[in-house]
Amino acid sequence: MTGVKGRMPTVEPHLPMLMGMVFGQLRERLAEDLPELRASQLRLLEWLPPEGLTISELAERVEMTTQGCGQFVRQLADLGMVEVAVPDHDARARLVRITDRGGDAVARAGALLRACDEAWADQVGAERYRVFREVLREVALG
Repeated sequence: MTGVKGRMPTVEPHLPMLMGMVFGQLRERLAEDLPELRASQLRLLEWLPPEGLTISELAERVEMTTQGCGQFVRQLADLGMVEVAVPDHDARARLVRITDRGGDAVARAGALLRACDEAWADQVGAERYRVFREVLREVALG
């Protein structure tokens, strides 16, 4: 991870700025290790249960518009990471299921994220990183 060494903002970095820098590092790693998949597409795959969801249900879970989610689903279908079918209960709906290729991408991304966790824990110390994760989880999930 290259990070932002040598580049500092003109203001004291606030939390969203710091989080953006961390996300930038993750996007770089994802682009290196899984060039076919963007972080925003991975987010959708990670929310899909094996039985699938309709596009509307998936949009609600990832807090997107149905239209925007539908665009992501089309991209993922073109990549072979999801399949889209018409469910038996509603011919107007579209059921999205993750494919083996999509599942493999999620697994590879999970390994990459674990490697990032390990690198950051090595950088700041295991106990400090554990507390950081615990606090961040509490703030994020309430």
